Amino acid sequence: MVGIIELKDVNRTYRMGSSEIFALKNVNLTLESGQIVVVLGPSGSGKTTLLNVIGGIDKCKGHISIDGKIITKMNKKDLTRYRRSTVGFIFQFFNLIPVFSAQENIEYAIELSHTSLSRREVVQKASKYLEAVELEKKALSFPSRLSGGEQQRVAAARAFAKEPRLLLCDEPTGELSVKEGKKVLSIIQQMVKDRSDLLVLLVTHNQEISKIAHKVIRLRSGEIDSITDQKPIDASQLNW
Repeated sequence: MVGIIELKDVNRTYRMGSSEIFALKNVNLTLESGQIVVVLGPSGSGKTTLLNVIGGIDKCKGHISIDGKIITKMNKKDLTRYRRSTVGFIFQFFNLIPVFSAQENIEYAIELSHTSLSRREVVQKASKYLEAVELEKKALSFPSRLSGGEQQRVAAARAFAKEPRLLLCDEPTGELSVKEGKKVLSIIQQMVKDRSDLLVLLVTHNQEISKIAHKVIRLRSGEIDSITDQKPIDASQLNW
């Protein structure tokens, strides 16, 4: 496996009146591609903040490098380029564009991240990833006509279609039934099996979901409490 992420002495603070609150405190971490890493912790432990600083959404103190590129030194323009070309996001609430069909949502993400592709290539790539999440028959459907699980699968296809090195998932099953959630997790697992250069970082409060991970990071009060390596099980075996 090839190293992809390195965090050194990462701190993220917020001001609350006269007090300074640590969302992340002295975080040191190295992660490799070809695996799923699950981040666990109670509310307020810093899980989403960790995703946001790695994704270049939040600023922080310290050092974060992705493939040797130091994102903590990037300006706004470079961070935008980094998010477009290197990072895929899957959010809890889908964040699909409501006036775009399932196919168009994916095409739009491809056009932003792969500007050299022809229109025909964009359509073909979008169709390929829509098929990968078994929604090719819903290509022309708008988000309002899709179930929660279907919307999340479109969101997953949109993230995959960028062909990122880093996939950040923030509670991707939080709004889904167990059946729908397991299907989304199975798709994420398959994508990692197909692409050894991909690293998935998945935030959840659900202990059961952590069983699909190669590595589990537990956060508490903004600090790493423990890091555990394990053999992942297939998402179809989960139950919560």
